Amino acid sequence: MRVRNKIVQLAGAEYGTLGSVFAVEYAQGYVLIDSGMPDAIDVIRMTMDYWGIDGRKITHVFLTHGHDDHCGNAAYFQSLGAKIYIGKEDAPMLEAGNLGMDSPCTNHVMPCCCPDYLIGRDERYSIGDCVIEAYKMPGHTDGTVLYVGKIEGETVIFSGDFFFPEGERGDMARTGWKGDLSYNSSKLTESFRRLYIMDLKPDIILSSHGRALFGEKAKDCVRTAFKYHILNNR
Repeated sequence: MRVRNKIVQLAGAEYGTLGSVFAVEYAQGYVLIDSGMPDAIDVIRMTMDYWGIDGRKITHVFLTHGHDDHCGNAAYFQSLGAKIYIGKEDAPMLEAGNLGMDSPCTNHVMPCCCPDYLIGRDERYSIGDCVIEAYKMPGHTDGTVLYVGKIEGETVIFSGDFFFPEGERGDMARTGWKGDLSYNSSKLTESFRRLYIMDLKPDIILSSHGRALFGEKAKDCVRTAFKYHILNNR
């Protein structure tokens, strides 16, 4: 699904797979936000073929956090030459291929992958004509990262499982799964407080499990998600 001229969705609920994957085109290639479930790779390849995306031109994969529905194909894209970025606190999950030896969620598995770059603080990446800003937003996991892209004059938030828009009119929002042992509602509150104060005024919000949101609804979604968290997660 083409979201914008330079943004294509490669996987997600629209394709019958768990975890959205977004490809952002820039002058020399493509950047991916997340890599989807391991069992979504055939769908991802099919979608890439449909849109004429050469996997060898995917140069960076930015992972929102360490769960298998987001990191499941990181090893595959790394084998094609992409550099893998992840919040440093979530790197052990990616390296082990699971949520940790102490986690009872033993069905969450993925191919092991040693990331190329650990995101330990807020950073800004200029990749050709594409700018990606990474903000550390712990809560859903300790290593959760929110990405903000400046793409063809629009501000695009890639929210992962931090929060996602929902509802028939896109006027609802909620937060992600609480099954990770590092889930922390207090940290999530502080991350929401920080994001709310930042007042980014996004033109588009693209999450991992919700619906795409555009325009004024996107600008109001952070407040809606923050309110949902305060009422349901504390």
